[in-house]
Amino acid sequence: ARVDQTPRSVTKETGESLTINCVLRDASYALGSTCWYRKKSGSTNEESISKGGRYVETVNSGSKSFSLRINDLTVEDGGTYRCGVELVWGYHSCDYDMCSFRYAACGDGTAVTVN
Repeated sequence: ARVDQTPRSVTKETGESLTINCVLRDASYALGSTCWYRKKSGSTNEESISKGGRYVETVNSGSKSFSLRINDLTVEDGGTYRCGVELVWGYHSCDYDMCSFRYAACGDGTAVTVN
């Protein structure tokens, strides 16, 4: 499954806001739980972003799209952001209830610079 993430890179000024968009491009899967990660500039580890406060997520299950808006940017917000989504694949037959098998897919990342 592929997740298209845009923009690939963006430069903002302190105090501005930023929106990162992700779309699940696979007809076989439904959108499950979503998550966001940030890797700070010069760091090797990705940290999970807690939604809420300056981080506002919007999810549209119908279009399989989800986005993260970051408000009131600071220089410390610079780094690479990645979206992740749980893939839900379900089928139904006469013999079984709906079964779902869970996987995950991630976007390629958005490089963010805040001046």
